[in-house]
Amino acid sequence: MAHQLGLDAQADARWIALTQTIERGAGWLDQVLQRWPSPESILGDNERSSHDQCESSSETNLKTNHRPAGWASLQRFIDGASPNRLLRCLPKSSSLYLVTIADPLYPPLLAECSDRPPFLFVQGELDSLTSTTLSVVGTRKPSLDGQRAATDLTGAAVALGLTVVSGLALGIDGVAHQAALSAKGNTIAVLPSGLDQIYPSRHRRLAQNIAKSGAVVSEFPLGTPPRRHHFHRRNRTLSGFSRATLVIEAGRPSGTLITASAAADQGRDVMTLPWSIYHPEGAGCRYLLDAGATLIQSTEDLAHSLDLRIPDQSMTQSVARHASAVPVQSEGLPLDQRQILSLLGRESHPAETLALRLDWEVDRCLACLSALEVQGWIQKGPKGYGAMR
Repeated sequence: MAHQLGLDAQADARWIALTQTIERGAGWLDQVLQRWPSPESILGDNERSSHDQCESSSETNLKTNHRPAGWASLQRFIDGASPNRLLRCLPKSSSLYLVTIADPLYPPLLAECSDRPPFLFVQGELDSLTSTTLSVVGTRKPSLDGQRAATDLTGAAVALGLTVVSGLALGIDGVAHQAALSAKGNTIAVLPSGLDQIYPSRHRRLAQNIAKSGAVVSEFPLGTPPRRHHFHRRNRTLSGFSRATLVIEAGRPSGTLITASAAADQGRDVMTLPWSIYHPEGAGCRYLLDAGATLIQSTEDLAHSLDLRIPDQSMTQSVARHASAVPVQSEGLPLDQRQILSLLGRESHPAETLALRLDWEVDRCLACLSALEVQGWIQKGPKGYGAMR
């Protein structure tokens, strides 16, 4: 069973020490945990073999009855572990668990991956790990239409009974998590760092809200900061959670494409939206479609691709209008005006919202909007400005 941290300081210390041995290799620890699923089972196995006496041996076949090289030192390391002060840094608003590959609550689809993490730290509800999930990813700098599409499709996923998995990053990830919460659904955040070092830090409150009904998950030991190579590892875990990954909006190259590639490598479905050829943050989506990704233009498409029945026909509204982005003949316009059009898509947005998104002064934004309106590119309505072509 999963170990709940915070109830027994000595047991916690031994479990945390065991996770720190991942430095010997994730595959090595995976095999150790399958044969010895707890620190107690490791400490209780005191029979010696020829391999115990050869601690310098670098390779040992753990699929046999042999113990790994350095078995005695592993036992001493676990037995001598001291209570970990990092546990005190974690919020007490939700439970903290350690789940290993030997646990029935380990995510079932992730367990099928050849490079699965041997353990997961989990803050929140354990049941969410075994729920039916959809991974949702996208750019850190989404257009307003990208944010709208992420909100609509994530809400649809929740209505279909899915738990939404994403990476807590700025942009589409954060929008997807928040949309799932707003729809009264569950969501799982997969971190590129230890649970005590929420990244990005501005999403700390979002992570706490996620843990109340879903889970914040990390495959890294406590105290691990986010490092460049951790993101690739996190992305593979994120895609491994689900049978399908939905790419909302992505440039090229981008970290989002790495996640999509990981999903394909794992034999999982990749789905994406059809953005305009003049929308730079849609280049990655167009690339994925060309490579065989499933086209999603509506919540009905999403349900059909996942072989799920739509519970409410009102969910079938199209989201293609959110992916239309920049009009076709806009290349001759000044850069400022093209940036405005890129954000507008086919929806209407107030000038203040556009200015905030572009980090412009409102007067600068209004000047561009006026010029585009005079030229017939956009029109002003009750809800703000929207593209006409």
